[in-house]
Amino acid sequence: MYYHSRELRYVRYGKVEPPPIATLDDDWQRAYQWLGRHCGYFPQVWLARSHSAITGFRSQRDKRWERDQILFGFDQVQGFPVDYQLWCWLLTPLWNSKSLDAADAAMAEMLAECAADPDLDSEPAVATWMATRDLAAVLARHLFIENDQVVVPNINLKAAKRVICRNERQKAALRKLGFIEDRILIKNIKRDSW
Repeated sequence: MYYHSRELRYVRYGKVEPPPIATLDDDWQRAYQWLGRHCGYFPQVWLARSHSAITGFRSQRDKRWERDQILFGFDQVQGFPVDYQLWCWLLTPLWNSKSLDAADAAMAEMLAECAADPDLDSEPAVATWMATRDLAAVLARHLFIENDQVVVPNINLKAAKRVICRNERQKAALRKLGFIEDRILIKNIKRDSW
């Protein structure tokens, strides 16, 4: 199952788009623009494959933000794959690069530094870098693989097979929007601690 989480106030019974570009912080905007060069669209809607925790639905980092989150589950989604762990790892050079054009060089520099570290040289992405010195090969073999995340240009929420909320108030609001009663589940999902 593929999962997507969003605040109730941004839920629509139908197609939803990514957040407006103006709402993105500069660092995230640069990272998403870089990804857009590879997937063909920017910004993106993110979905987690089999791991609802990485959607932010179960996060304790900001309880005000996650309090009104709704989790949508989809059977199948055709999207552009992005490996969660390597994406998180590459965010630092993406954020620290002075421009979008400098991002690839910053990632290559980070991989070269990691290759010199005996604790990291066995990491698969670093090993590929050491063997090829080719960032495109690292991205193709390790980042853009169907593992645990996909991005899409938009998503139709009414196609969700499961709509998970936390309480009766949220359930009533979802019904009012048009979501089918038997797809809405109230669950007290345990929050992840970071």
